[in-house]
Amino acid sequence: MAWIVVAASTAARVVVAARLPLSGDEAYYWEWSRRLAFGYLDHPPMVAWLIAAFDMGQRSAFLVRLPFVLCGLGAALALAAFVTRATGDRLAGAFAALVLSLAPFATIAFTIAAPDGPELFFWSLSLYLGLRALEPAASRFRIPLAVAVAATLLSSLLGAFLILGVVIALTAGARLGAHGESGVSPSRHALAALALFAVAIAPYVMWDAAHGWAATRFALLGRHPFVPGGNIAALLAVLAAVLTPGLFVALGWTIAALASSYTLANRLVLWTSLPLLATCLLLATRERVEFNWLDGAALSLIGGLGLCAARMSRTSRTLVVAPAAAATLLLFAVAAFPMQALQFAGNAFGLHLRNQGAFEIWAYEPAARDLASEARTSGAIVMTDGYGLSSVLDFYGGVTPVVIGYDAQGREARGWFTGSARTRAIFLDKEPLPSRPDLQQRLGRACVRVTDLGSRTYRVRGQVARTFYLTGCDGLTSGGLTLLRFPDKS
Repeated sequence: MAWIVVAASTAARVVVAARLPLSGDEAYYWEWSRRLAFGYLDHPPMVAWLIAAFDMGQRSAFLVRLPFVLCGLGAALALAAFVTRATGDRLAGAFAALVLSLAPFATIAFTIAAPDGPELFFWSLSLYLGLRALEPAASRFRIPLAVAVAATLLSSLLGAFLILGVVIALTAGARLGAHGESGVSPSRHALAALALFAVAIAPYVMWDAAHGWAATRFALLGRHPFVPGGNIAALLAVLAAVLTPGLFVALGWTIAALASSYTLANRLVLWTSLPLLATCLLLATRERVEFNWLDGAALSLIGGLGLCAARMSRTSRTLVVAPAAAATLLLFAVAAFPMQALQFAGNAFGLHLRNQGAFEIWAYEPAARDLASEARTSGAIVMTDGYGLSSVLDFYGGVTPVVIGYDAQGREARGWFTGSARTRAIFLDKEPLPSRPDLQQRLGRACVRVTDLGSRTYRVRGQVARTFYLTGCDGLTSGGLTLLRFPDKS
């Protein structure tokens, strides 16, 4: 039964991947896939490599997302293999795969094109290979383990916490066997594995070094500004939502249950989850922490829940699975049939769209077509100050991305346009220009004449999904784009 649910959730992700328009972030990663490199300023390169391997220039939202859907299936299989190997119980392994497939955070990670999908797949695979590498006479598994751990790091810099956990577990392996017995000898494969890991991550490290360690500095210091008081209470509330309360409580119980036993499988779970969990909670006291930063820790603890499955009553397992299944079913229904969900919400609860939120993605394709036509007619370039908005205009309308502004995220996009600047530009924004005095001032300096071109409103089922505001820039000066990119704030 568990594997039927895993297969059904994978099929549902395929449907959603095919029906849902790309978000700004997804389109931004698609832009990366057209500019393949060993690294990017916001993330390591795995997300771009996967999109490039599957999309192959087709501009298909389904093909862009397909590798991430497959990562979800692979993660469930690898986590089940880890739990089954550690416990000798196939039902425990199937239970872990079931919980992962139904957890709302995993539904998000394995449906959209983002670094989280490959991170979680390689994280799961590393748990299994790490356990195998700890078994007597199985040190050869350290070589594929090195590749999996390196791939995790190339998916997300948070993979460093996986490296920490695996290293500690392997070190303990010299004293304790995988199931509690003594005697895993130091491996003759260890040096080969270390060398292979170094070779795998070297291109990314060299890329980051060549860019002044910009990616590392951004990940550690620049992603979010300091927030007085942090958001630790909000983070815990969001975690309870994206895990569902039953699973949230169960994972807390899992930590205590695993800590009472000294097996290496337990240690592998704890050391690949607790350091990341503690770090994010500490960071949340001073800045905004996004819930997906904890995805790897949650995955390890779901593996730990599988290790403890035999101790759980049927009622306890139901309290974990049922709320997660309900939440995930709701997510699938809204994502696969958004118009019907919108109509139902309006009729049943009086809820209506506002000019913001997730439904704005339905405005991207018609806006891209309109802007592409307008740009061709007027011979203008189209500027935005959002890397995501610029990327969806390119994906759906072939509008050359010209990104201005000073946002720290997406700053790499400001260097994409290298052609000769035309004298006419259209600035597209989600806010009216008078509310942006910084950009208004710079446009006045960069253009001979600035003209209000009005707004464009796009609707879903008769309700406003997004209103965009257009500003004309005539006589763009030779240094105008440089000025509009806010080089002094980069």
